[in-house]
Amino acid sequence: MTGMTKNRRLDVAEKLGTLLGTLLRLVVSLCMWVAASAAQQPIHAEPVQAIASAGEPGLPAVRLDGNYFSRDGHRFIPVGANWVPAKAAMQWPTLWDPKAIEADFARMHELGFNTIRLDFVWAWIEPRPGDYNPEAFRALDFLISLAHRYHIYLHPSLLIGGEVGEAYWDVPYRQGRHPHSDPDMLRIETDHVAELARRYGKEPAILGWDLTDEPPFWIVPDSTTDAMAINWTRLLSWSIRQYDFLHPVVVGTSMEDVGHGPFRPDNIRHEVDFFSVHPYSIYAPKLFPDALLSERGTYGSAFETALSGGAGRPVMVQEIGASSAQYDPDLIAKFLRTSLYSGLGAGANGFLLWCYTDAAPAQFHKVPYLRAPHETQFGLTTWDGKEHASVIMFQEFEKVVARLDLTGIEPSPAEAGIIVPYEWSKPHGDFSHYGLTGPEVVPYTSTAEGANVAGQSQPTFSEENSWLTGSWLSSYVLARRAGMKADFPREYEDWQKRPLVLLPSPLTSTDSFLVHVHSDFWEKAKQYVSQGGALYASVAADAAIPDMESLFGAKLVDANLKDEITLKVVAPFGDLKVGDTFHYSVPAATPRSWGALLALKGGTVIAVDQDNRPALVANSVGSGKTLLSAYPLENYLASAPAAFDKPEGTHRFYQALREWSGIQPLFRSDQPSVEVSALNGKIGGYAVVTNHSAVRQSVTVTASTPLHSVARIRPQGTTQIEVAGPTFKIDIGAYEGAIFEWK
Repeated sequence: MTGMTKNRRLDVAEKLGTLLGTLLRLVVSLCMWVAASAAQQPIHAEPVQAIASAGEPGLPAVRLDGNYFSRDGHRFIPVGANWVPAKAAMQWPTLWDPKAIEADFARMHELGFNTIRLDFVWAWIEPRPGDYNPEAFRALDFLISLAHRYHIYLHPSLLIGGEVGEAYWDVPYRQGRHPHSDPDMLRIETDHVAELARRYGKEPAILGWDLTDEPPFWIVPDSTTDAMAINWTRLLSWSIRQYDFLHPVVVGTSMEDVGHGPFRPDNIRHEVDFFSVHPYSIYAPKLFPDALLSERGTYGSAFETALSGGAGRPVMVQEIGASSAQYDPDLIAKFLRTSLYSGLGAGANGFLLWCYTDAAPAQFHKVPYLRAPHETQFGLTTWDGKEHASVIMFQEFEKVVARLDLTGIEPSPAEAGIIVPYEWSKPHGDFSHYGLTGPEVVPYTSTAEGANVAGQSQPTFSEENSWLTGSWLSSYVLARRAGMKADFPREYEDWQKRPLVLLPSPLTSTDSFLVHVHSDFWEKAKQYVSQGGALYASVAADAAIPDMESLFGAKLVDANLKDEITLKVVAPFGDLKVGDTFHYSVPAATPRSWGALLALKGGTVIAVDQDNRPALVANSVGSGKTLLSAYPLENYLASAPAAFDKPEGTHRFYQALREWSGIQPLFRSDQPSVEVSALNGKIGGYAVVTNHSAVRQSVTVTASTPLHSVARIRPQGTTQIEVAGPTFKIDIGAYEGAIFEWK
């Protein structure tokens, strides 16, 4: 008995000592936290476990499920913004202010965010190679605790890098070495991301890893090759996946798709789980020669979603926005609303605006904001918390998409495929589709492949790429105006599944191999059409199509040197009536812009030009149809400022071919500027309606099959819509979007 009592006393004393020690450590930690907060220095943050156990449940882990993100077995759309604090800006890691940071999280939660993207600044986390800053990890733990507390997922962008203005946030040990190719830098970078994956690979508050923001790194954009981009992405993704099998990986690229950059989706698709787009139409005036609020501009997010998605991965709109230092906030709100709904209909699986808040005036006095006035006011809110017009718009969008049940839902397949040439999509130096097999006695050497010729650098082809992407964008908008969904299948992939294929010039050219299909494509095209497919092509004076007459019922004769073009319909075709006219200005006196003289070889002339020469020729091949334009109409529209903001009827040619070929889109609108896209399930789905015009529209939406019920999804709930067979009617305001559940 005495021995047992002694043991119990010792046990009690030991427990009391442990408890007192724990309390003492907590008091010391609290004192250090208060002192650090007062000095705005890095802190010893509260552990995630302490926050998560304080009351509300933590965030569930996220994974990719088909096209969409999923948590707890339910798909959802990440919506929010990029977080850059107003006062500390990009210096928030070193100007650490936990109260201000938590206030931001509370405000973002109030605004309805479920996700934010944020920068993990490289030099802060790893000030010396292999030497990681423990204060940085304690701060990251604190951010994770806030994520759980306020139910906001974190989407970290690593190795920053860039982000604001022309600043490059370097590491002191780079010492001029190329971050995408230097062996030592690659080792440091792969170790860096591996360390983050090791520490946070099981953390459910992280949505996914973004390897970095807007590569190539801003300090080396002109010297980064395709091979560097592929190798860098491959090495970093592999390093993360050593430790982390939970979080999907992306690279936060900005317009690398339309810019034909080395980090374009085709180059990195085998290394990442989803793609990102940053569709800043205002910073691409060659592609978008328009005002901010223009029909072509509001298609930017959908266009890039479709173009990147054609490489075979889901797509997130990871940044989008405009500065109220440049544009009226009401116009920005309208631009964003239209862009978000259009992007959702195209299949985008998340939307993060740039950015949460404007910069505080104190930031105007130092770089990067000192040298970039437009960057100061991209926020949803002002620096002191007042709401811009975009807040109401974004909150409505958040609430609407939160009501979507995406179980079994996927974006509908496209009716029209705009071909992406192999030469554009392939990595530089790849010869896999060159028709060569086995060893060659005399080796083939390309004079344009750079690394294959000693001393030759990789060409940029920027002018050719602008020519191609401008035509693509025109064709994409025309297809949507004609009631068809368009996507971008690659030349050597299964484009034959689409009922209609679009080949706008320069896809038919011979000027630069980057922008046109291969010669053997036309054999496959003829087989596709003969088996029931429909094909449209436009040509210019530089075109070259082998055995053209057997496919199009016409052949090339010579260049047609004109600076103004008028087309007149001479035979009924779809809703085109005899006497309808269309006028175009030729943008340049070059073979890329001049039309072509055609000799008729069995086709039917639908329209003639001002000289009474064939301008549009229709033809039947087997059970399929073709339509040929003697002029590069899409190129003309690409070069015309505000081309789609004035009366414009070119889409009627696409529409006529669709009707002639019997193609029935799942949904179509009777107003060209009102886009209808479908997200499909087994017995129903959602119709996403977007008004790209500046006027309110009364719209009849027609489905390809009878509708049993239609209900509009609103922030507060649903409203039933009257259905008449396969149609329903709605009114939709200028630059507005709406979602309808259909069965």
